Amino acid sequence: MKKILIATTALVLVAGAASADVTVAGSGYFGLKYDSGNKAAGMNNTYLFDRTQLDIGGSKTTDSGLTFHGKFRVRSNSYTTANNINGGQVGITAGGWDVSVGNIADAIDAMSLYYNSEIGLSGQGGETIYGWPFNGYDSYGLGNNGVLATYPVGNLIVRGSVQTGTVNTTGTKNENAVSVFDKFGALSLEAGYVEKQNSFHAVTAVAEYALGTANVGLAYGSVKYTATGVTNATTTLYGNTTFGATTVSAFVSNTTNVAQKSTYGVGASYDLGSGAAIKGAIRKDNGLNSTGTDDTVADLGVAFKF
Repeated sequence: MKKILIATTALVLVAGAASADVTVAGSGYFGLKYDSGNKAAGMNNTYLFDRTQLDIGGSKTTDSGLTFHGKFRVRSNSYTTANNINGGQVGITAGGWDVSVGNIADAIDAMSLYYNSEIGLSGQGGETIYGWPFNGYDSYGLGNNGVLATYPVGNLIVRGSVQTGTVNTTGTKNENAVSVFDKFGALSLEAGYVEKQNSFHAVTAVAEYALGTANVGLAYGSVKYTATGVTNATTTLYGNTTFGATTVSAFVSNTTNVAQKSTYGVGASYDLGSGAAIKGAIRKDNGLNSTGTDDTVADLGVAFKF
């Protein structure tokens, strides 16, 4: 009887899995990282670092054309103790609309162009909205519970989000955000607005132009903090070009924040094929680290997908 029950359970599980679209996508990287600011904190300037990540998702389409979907992420790396399964996300797609609920990226974090100035193995780049005050997708924890609605019409993509937090017992306020993307031939444009009551409000805009195998972009962000009335504005110029298997990228970023003069960097990537690449970059931060002096960060290693 025990064997029959086990066989029946396995059959039900297999049949259930076959009726849905379940995907597992993975990525990882490993290499060396250098940070001149570590010495003041008593740590090594150069150290090994790595990351492994699995994205597990599933979807089911009904006879009426509604698609229900869900996903969660497993991430582990060598430079944090927060190695676990993150908060899940579920949603529905219907008539072009997609509505996701749970651990979501807000409408700023979900922008198509926001992170295009990043370079290197670990995503160094210009900080378009200074201080990253908005709520992004949480790869380690429960995230900021909310709703993200996305509606594409041709090249136009409109996003809107509201995040309330997982358990709102401390009087924290909702974060509201909206962004719009559109493409006109070789020119891509995107703008966004985000606010959190009694905390901050911010705007950002990005323009990117494709020139054959090269791209040039200009990004702007401004954030005003409610408590202090301080406004920090950041402008970032970035670009990349590809020749053969090699892509070279660079950016320069300037902000009105008194603790930061400018940030600039250059990186390169060599395509090894099948989703693998050798990546490296060096970035110079003026007045960003905890000692108030200039900071240099560099990385070199291999990134891959599976």
